[in-house]
Amino acid sequence: MLRGPEHRFEYVNTAYQQLFPERQLTGKSVAEALPETREAGFLAELDRVYQTGETFFGLELPMRLQAEDGRPVQQVYYTFTYQAYRENDQIAGISIFAFDVTDQVQARQQRALQEQQLQEFFEQAPVAIALFRGPEYIVEVANPRVAQLWGRTPAEVLGRPLLEALPEVRGQGFQELLDGVRSSGEAFVAEGIGAQLRRGDTYETVYMNFVYQPLRDADGTVTGVGAVATDVTAQVQDRKRVQQLNEQLQAANHELSNSNHQLTRTNVDLDNFIYTASHDLKAPISNIEGLLYLLQEELPATVAQDPEIGPTLARMLEAVERFKRTIDHLTEVSKLQKEHAPANTLVNLADVVEDVRQDLQPQLEAASAKFTVDVLALPPIHFSEKNLRSIVYNLVSNAVKYRHPDRTPHVDVRAHVREGHTVLEVHDNGLGLDEKHLPRLFTMFQRFHDHVEGTGIGLYMINRMVENAGGRIEVHSQLGAGTTFFVFLPHATNPAGHQFPAYIPSFPS
Repeated sequence: MLRGPEHRFEYVNTAYQQLFPERQLTGKSVAEALPETREAGFLAELDRVYQTGETFFGLELPMRLQAEDGRPVQQVYYTFTYQAYRENDQIAGISIFAFDVTDQVQARQQRALQEQQLQEFFEQAPVAIALFRGPEYIVEVANPRVAQLWGRTPAEVLGRPLLEALPEVRGQGFQELLDGVRSSGEAFVAEGIGAQLRRGDTYETVYMNFVYQPLRDADGTVTGVGAVATDVTAQVQDRKRVQQLNEQLQAANHELSNSNHQLTRTNVDLDNFIYTASHDLKAPISNIEGLLYLLQEELPATVAQDPEIGPTLARMLEAVERFKRTIDHLTEVSKLQKEHAPANTLVNLADVVEDVRQDLQPQLEAASAKFTVDVLALPPIHFSEKNLRSIVYNLVSNAVKYRHPDRTPHVDVRAHVREGHTVLEVHDNGLGLDEKHLPRLFTMFQRFHDHVEGTGIGLYMINRMVENAGGRIEVHSQLGAGTTFFVFLPHATNPAGHQFPAYIPSFPS
């Protein structure tokens, strides 16, 4: 309650006093107690109400409060009314009803900022992003990348049903796919899917990796679908070229087995392609990863954990991680292709096997695997220690990875000497392989069991290591029973230049 034209505080209740906890209000004029009201324009409104008797309504009006102890100026917002009261038919003062709405205003401002940041991310993201609402899949969001992918401008598609905006995708399964996501409430992920899209007056086949994510309201009801797509047409075409190159290489090996010159030229072409592909893909995938991690750091926790945004970011990061692993493997293959003469030393096979056993101990224990070793009393091997470790590690880890689910895994590592070679044997009782697959076992990107993670690079690499060193690998396998790898490694000669005598120990069957 304010009295008189000077607006002196006559009464304040506890709640009003808490708006200004450090100020003495009662007995002081508004100008004395709250000098900030003059700058905010509130004092002028008080004068007007006192003079005219007209009530003033203030909605979320800002005021800057200066703390008396020198703390920074605080921005606050109030919703209030100024209403004149009378005594003897004359205006005697003004009553104030006020509410501190600072938290609500700042929360709304924060949401607006988050929405702006999210919109900016959509605009700048290196992937295509679209949001569809309702059973007709009205295009609610379409960033420049998705509009470019569709061959339209955002203005041509926003606010329109998807199949009306893009009539060319009718009959390609998109309606059924979106209906499935809405009805099941589960995300749909696909890689390398082809679609016919408009390019000016013509149509072009493009390939995409995409995620369709259900969008839910506050009650958990699915109200739409969010789509994140990456144009992988170039990668698919590159993969087809690789496949074609592999087919050409296989045909050349079959038809021109006696032509070393032709085979060398084909291998060089493949080496250059692998090196170029792995090198050129690193920069864009690193940029995508950096943008995603920056987004995670910049987004407030409430937005990052949003059921519409969090899972989508997680899937994008998982896709980036898989891509990076494949690039790393391609880089290793490229290095190996050029490593025809690695630095060989005298290597103790038993030490290498023990080192690998210690590294794989957690996997062996997790699988409850029985691991036995018999490689003692052997002559040293003339081989690259790094490559030998890779060979043992790949074979033993594969034996554990492709174990049979219905029995305890057994992995046996043995070795014996034959004339000219030390033969490393790795036996397992795992899933085994069909005999028809064995000729392609050491081909790049070949995989015959897809229930565990892998790229089909490991066996290709160790086979090249062995062949580059003048050895070979033989495989005996039976589907459902297990596999044995025989790795023929060159062993060292003694100081006199004579090879160590061959001996073949007997092992229990």
